[in-house]
Amino acid sequence: METKVSHGRFYALLRQIPQADKEEFVWQYSGLLTTSLNEFAERKPCEYRHMINEMQVLVNEMNGHASNDANSAKRAEEKRLRSAILHRLQKHGVNTADWNSVNAFMRQPRIAGKTLGEMSISEMQAFIPKIQSILSKDRIKQIELERLQQIN
Repeated sequence: METKVSHGRFYALLRQIPQADKEEFVWQYSGLLTTSLNEFAERKPCEYRHMINEMQVLVNEMNGHASNDANSAKRAEEKRLRSAILHRLQKHGVNTADWNSVNAFMRQPRIAGKTLGEMSISEMQAFIPKIQSILSKDRIKQIELERLQQIN
C-alpha cells in the first residue's frame, strides 16, 4: 500500500528562505537523483526527512532562534548555495563530477575568479544570478541554432 507524503511543511519552510528554489533543494539532498519532490520522498525517505530538518534549522537561525549548533544553519546555507551553483554549472555543460573541471571553469576571471570552495556565502549569492544569465544566453543561442538548422 502506497502512502502519499504531504509536502506542506516543505513548502512552508521553503517560503521562509530567501532565494530558495524547490528544485535546488531536492536536487542537492537527493544526491543529484531528481528534482521531483514526490520521487525524492518516495525513493529516499530518510534523506527527505533530513532535508526538512535542515531547512527547519536554517529557518530557525534566520528568525533568531538559537539552534543546537550555531554553525549548522551556515553550513546548510553554504551547502544549498553550492548545490544551486553546481546544478547550474551542470546545465551549462561543466562536468560537475570532476572538481578539476569545476575549479577550472570557476577560476576564469570573467566567471568568478576563484573556486567554489573559496567563495563566501555572499559571493555565492551574487554569483547565482550571473550563472543564471549565462544559462539564459545559452538557451537563446540554442534556439537560434535550432532555427538555423530548420532553415537549411
